[in-house]
Amino acid sequence: MRFISILCLLFIISCTTYISDEELKQRFDKAYTDKNWESSKSLIDEIIVRDSTQSENYLTRALILSHLKNRDNTQIIEDLNVYLEAFPNDDVIKVFRFQTYYLDNQLNKALEGVDALIEIKGKSAYLLAWKGNIAFASKKFKIAERAYKERLALNGSLEDLKSTYYYWVFSKHFGGNTESALWEIAALGDRGFKPNYKLLKQIENNELVFEDLANFDVPNSNLDEVYNAITSQCSEFEIFEGNGYRKSAVLNQFFYLEKTTDLKSLLTIKEDVYSLNLSYSGINELPLDLFEFKNLQYLNLSGNRFKDNDKLFNDLAKFPDLAILELDRCYLRSLPDGIKNLKNLLVLSMQFNDFRTLNENIGALTNLKYLDIGSNGKLRDLPQSIGQLRCLQLLNVSPNGLNRLRDELANCTQLVSIVGNAGTIKTLPRDIDRLINLKHINLVANKITELPASIGELSSLEHLSLGSNDIRKLPKSFSNFNKLNFCGLSYNRLNSFPKEIVNIDSLVTIWIHNNSFKQIPLEIAKIKNLQRILVDHEMITDQNIDSLKQINPSLYIIREDTRQYAKGPKRKK
Repeated sequence: MRFISILCLLFIISCTTYISDEELKQRFDKAYTDKNWESSKSLIDEIIVRDSTQSENYLTRALILSHLKNRDNTQIIEDLNVYLEAFPNDDVIKVFRFQTYYLDNQLNKALEGVDALIEIKGKSAYLLAWKGNIAFASKKFKIAERAYKERLALNGSLEDLKSTYYYWVFSKHFGGNTESALWEIAALGDRGFKPNYKLLKQIENNELVFEDLANFDVPNSNLDEVYNAITSQCSEFEIFEGNGYRKSAVLNQFFYLEKTTDLKSLLTIKEDVYSLNLSYSGINELPLDLFEFKNLQYLNLSGNRFKDNDKLFNDLAKFPDLAILELDRCYLRSLPDGIKNLKNLLVLSMQFNDFRTLNENIGALTNLKYLDIGSNGKLRDLPQSIGQLRCLQLLNVSPNGLNRLRDELANCTQLVSIVGNAGTIKTLPRDIDRLINLKHINLVANKITELPASIGELSSLEHLSLGSNDIRKLPKSFSNFNKLNFCGLSYNRLNSFPKEIVNIDSLVTIWIHNNSFKQIPLEIAKIKNLQRILVDHEMITDQNIDSLKQINPSLYIIREDTRQYAKGPKRKK
């Protein structure tokens, strides 16, 4: 009888302690708002036990665990993996995960995580700093050195840049390049920092202790702060869309836009009109009806000759959403000051005009991603303000009459593609390595005699076309390319095969015919990914080709004169 009474009592207690899902949620919300992390942890555990299908709850638990004194990094990672399986595009939480990998001393996974995010989000100061820190902690000093150097190409506070500069130097030192580290510390004053003679002495005497330097704090940032840190301040507008880097895919989609011949007929739907093609319409000023289309985003005015260019650009500024503007063949000799008012422009094409100079006010177009000023043969230089176009991704000056690509262009760190073939360019930006996102360069048929010493530090570069120039040798850094898959050096003045190419394992195709060397070194056939090489039929012997193919039978060696292929066996698909 007593046993039954005890069972009844336990039943009553269990009934009175059990709470509904709604009340459980209310208790959790209060504990979470009050930052009572221990209580929040117990309550979220119960919520997950009752319903394990809600992936957001795993993220919530991970966030709570990160606030506990005894932080369980293993559990945090497990919860984040569950959440990211359901929401694979949440890049902010990927930051949370790679930082937790770092705290859990899973450094290889942390480095993989930050690299994957850089592929998605681009090279931001925040992600490059973390890549450098994780690589440094992993003793992967070459990776750290490059990441820190790329971080230095971007803006930041003086204190942040100073810290990055120091760790760039530390990476050199611990990576075995102490001489370079000493030079860089000695140059602190030239870089805008205070000299540090004590550190100079420490490096000189090998007194730095790695363990004292390899502890990096994870900032206590909220999710919004992380989002802002990894998100570019430039528009998310995509100008390439996977269609290569030679021209804008966005302009291609408007190529077949029917020309508007009767604006009045569109006034009844003016709120829904976002693009208009008024090219070759014989107009010499913007028609009054055009100003009714307040939502206009794309406007093609190519092939018209305007009588008052100042008025034209002042009128264009009346379209607040105008993002894409085509002014090809508009007989423009100069740009008026009013260009500065088109601050929302993302794409500007001004091919086949008659520019002698470009107004420095073009630097005010800080959102601009695409600038095409090709076929302006009388234009001899870019404006100094070109360096203010920090969002610029594609610059097309082909063909051109430019004497140089001026040094200020190196400030356009978002540049992905430079197209400037068929011109008179002699020199490239001295600090071209600051273009950390650059993937494509086409400067075929110019007057280039020498490449910048740092060109090989373009760690994102995939395609380099420098045929038909006057290049006699390559800088030592050329061998540092790690993503370059196409290298075109045909019709230059190379007297010997450039040994710098031999170490570029990423190369797939080499065009190097019509130079002055008679021998291709056998090491070329050992390049890991090489599939094709275009050679000079008059200079390179059959014996040389046969020797190369003995080393790599699948290598396609193409004779430039007859386009005959020295073929290897077909690759299996």
